[in-house]
Amino acid sequence: MDLATPRLVLRPLARGDAPALRGIVTRPEVGRMPYLFPAGMTVAQAGTFIDDWAWRGGTRMRLGIEAGRRLVGSIGAPDGAEPEIVCFLAPEAWGRGLAREAVTAFCAALFDRFGVPALRAWAFTDNAASARVLEACGFVRTGEGTGTSAQRLEPAPVWLYRMPRADREARR
Repeated sequence: MDLATPRLVLRPLARGDAPALRGIVTRPEVGRMPYLFPAGMTVAQAGTFIDDWAWRGGTRMRLGIEAGRRLVGSIGAPDGAEPEIVCFLAPEAWGRGLAREAVTAFCAALFDRFGVPALRAWAFTDNAASARVLEACGFVRTGEGTGTSAQRLEPAPVWLYRMPRADREARR
């Protein structure tokens, strides 16, 4: 699945993206927010991650986010009745509305192509920027919980979000 927005291309990650992906997720300011990436992740491990998340049908996938032909992040979701989206960007891509653009396009594709009834997401409570992106894209905070990250020593509080299909269609 390839998606294009005015400034971005969202496309399947390829093995050749492993060095760039590793370079993004091993940066402490990025890596402590998603839950999957250890601080010492190797290029080989990044390649295995890419292989594991290749699209094989259903909503389970991980796409690369390109800006100006350069990998600046990733977005994806697991399989499930209400898939939970995950998105991150390299710090040099922050503050330009790129996350909002990527999340909006990705969520629209999940609703339109897979007919899911709702999407879910979460953000650590110390990641206000991600919370703002989710809310700007139409996610509604539904509660609080606890999340983990491979780059955090202990579980930490998170905000839980949900976007029903009907809410997304009403925003159109």
